Amino acid sequence: MSIETRRGEPSRDAAGAPSAPGPGARGPGVQGSGVQGSGGQGSGGRGSDGRGSDGRGSAASGRQGPGPSPGEVTYDHLIIPPHWRRSEELSDGAVNPLFDDGGSSRDAGVSPAPTGTDSPSGPSPAATGPLLVGTTARAFAKLDDLIRLDGRDREIIEARRAEADRVLRGKFPARSALPLVGVAAIGSAGRDTMIKPLDEVDIFAVFSAANSAWKRFRWDSRDLLLCVRDAIGGERIQTIGTRGQALRVVYDAPPDVHLVPGFDHPRAGYVMPDRVGGWLPTRPEQHASWMANAGPRVMSAVRLLKAWNRVYGSHLRSFHVEALAGEVLIGRGLNTRQGLAEVFGRITEVGFVAHDPSDLEVDLSTYLRPADRAELVEPISFARDRSARAVVAEQAGRHEEAVNLWREVFGPEFPTFG
Repeated sequence: MSIETRRGEPSRDAAGAPSAPGPGARGPGVQGSGVQGSGGQGSGGRGSDGRGSDGRGSAASGRQGPGPSPGEVTYDHLIIPPHWRRSEELSDGAVNPLFDDGGSSRDAGVSPAPTGTDSPSGPSPAATGPLLVGTTARAFAKLDDLIRLDGRDREIIEARRAEADRVLRGKFPARSALPLVGVAAIGSAGRDTMIKPLDEVDIFAVFSAANSAWKRFRWDSRDLLLCVRDAIGGERIQTIGTRGQALRVVYDAPPDVHLVPGFDHPRAGYVMPDRVGGWLPTRPEQHASWMANAGPRVMSAVRLLKAWNRVYGSHLRSFHVEALAGEVLIGRGLNTRQGLAEVFGRITEVGFVAHDPSDLEVDLSTYLRPADRAELVEPISFARDRSARAVVAEQAGRHEEAVNLWREVFGPEFPTFG
């Protein structure tokens, strides 16, 4: 693997430890959430997905104003809204749900990788010839099969996670000053909503706050990035991220890894670095369970919407697409075609507003620039018209007409009737 960095180092004392803030200085507060990414497929809190972060607000290195607002609680100077807090019954040594097996995490549905796995599989045989289908439902099943990660891809994801776990456990053992809790694949790769090609994997490396580790890094989260970077690659690591931060580990063959270090804080939950020395709470385990509970139809609709988004310039971030689909479709009992038509219709009527399922106060659409919204007006309107007509045609048994209309929405990648 190869790695690089682009960030000036923070001031340190003679022993190499992060310099503590001066008298009266306040540490960074926590706002925002999680890990998601850059217009790619990435992760799913609000932090690093290809683009490095997706969420709202950054955590400033010091909170303006007199202190926590009503209802907020401060743990070790982390300002945490009440709905983010962990239960008081959770002991400091309890295992966080992200690591059900006590730290050797493996995402559900991801098989162990065979030795020597190092690159994703190429296009499936079905992608090399004409995709002829006789019903609309079959056309969508074919397209989903074409874009969904296959067993080989999932083996590679697990191989990347296992390698990160092995390397980090060697550098940060349980009795060290910075003990590793566990390593998990998060984001689209961890939720089975990523689409081909597999070019990046978000990996969350969680460290324990024990052994005074939190006290060492709490004043400047960037020092945690530097510590992990220096341990696994020195200057051969690139720091990425917009609101969240990650270390980009580049392999000779894809996928690359976006390694997000963070802490398992006994009261704040998972926290990860922001760009300016503060901390962002993140809830990857809640996002994973939310999507798993949504069911296979919603997950399929999410992948298909991501394929549509890619055709029209990838203006929408990955986790934003998931939230849009989830808000419209969960609990509705619609088939995939009806669901997609509903999503296009809802965007036309009320816009791109969608909320983080772990924090309903957060609108995930705020990153969209006016230019992005303007460029999406015509494609969304076109998709709404064609998808509505396609649903009517399918219900009337006119499958050739329906398939041709959906092909106009998705482009030449969509199967052909025949």
